[in-house]
Amino acid sequence: MRPHLLSLILAALLLGAFVPVAIAQEAAAAKPSEEEKTELYTKYYEGAKGNAEQQKVAYEVAKEYLKKFGSQEDQYVFAVRKWVAKYEAATAEVTRFAAFNQAVAAQDHPKTFAAGRQILEKEPENFKVLLLMVNAGFLNARAGNKSLDTEAIALTRKALQLVDSNKVTDPGSMPSMDDVRGFLNFTLATLLQASEPAEAIAAVLKAVKEGGAFKTDPNSYNLLGVTIYNKEYQPLAEEYSAKYAGKDETPESKAMLERINAVANRAIDAMARAVALATKPEHKELKAKWLATLTDIYKDFHNNTDAGLSDLIATVLSKPMP
Repeated sequence: MRPHLLSLILAALLLGAFVPVAIAQEAAAAKPSEEEKTELYTKYYEGAKGNAEQQKVAYEVAKEYLKKFGSQEDQYVFAVRKWVAKYEAATAEVTRFAAFNQAVAAQDHPKTFAAGRQILEKEPENFKVLLLMVNAGFLNARAGNKSLDTEAIALTRKALQLVDSNKVTDPGSMPSMDDVRGFLNFTLATLLQASEPAEAIAAVLKAVKEGGAFKTDPNSYNLLGVTIYNKEYQPLAEEYSAKYAGKDETPESKAMLERINAVANRAIDAMARAVALATKPEHKELKAKWLATLTDIYKDFHNNTDAGLSDLIATVLSKPMP
């Protein structure tokens, strides 16, 4: 064998002998040490006790710790894993509330509901969130959008249940719990006036009887009067016309006519209260509109004259509701 060929073979054999040693050394260098584990844990532990920024750093350290040592399943790994889960849950909650508050501030009602739902999944009796969602539903409906009505009605009923069961005692941004009741009942009546008029009338009556500022809010009485007239009087009038129009009076027709007139008087009384209470500058346009509607209805029951209407408006607040 030639000398240079023998040298090459020996070199190859020697290199092969050193390869396993080199791989072992590289693996040993790549394997995290107990010293590194202690250092990472200490860094995480100190940060976890600190402020928000320190906890944010601790979270990144904890993730690195679990990546390197999570398979060891000892008490330290369990503790870090538990803290990471709590931190992620708390961060997600902060994110949810931030998104909710941002949507409320922007008056983006669909986004308010989307973010609010996520909060209520975790905290179904968070009254502050419930109240803000109810308000968003009310504003959405008032703008002519009915897309949130069904959910808003359910939330309003739920909020009222919490109030009526005395689970809520803090009125938050409202002056009193009576004002909270008034707002919720007024909102429920607004949302239900087309689909459930009987419940709507009952709700707005609660608002005007025990609803704090809503007891003297002209909008409450206008809602009451309009709902009574459109949803209670009109169907009765149509039924009376179909049954008795053009026919001789009977005890049945007379009783129904008296019933219809009583309903009409309730509607007129409520509308007159709305006009009488509309004394603020911001009520000027509404008052004119309400008065025009009231005048037309009043004339229908008073031989096409408005005689006596001014006196009714001037004195209606001094009398009990019929």
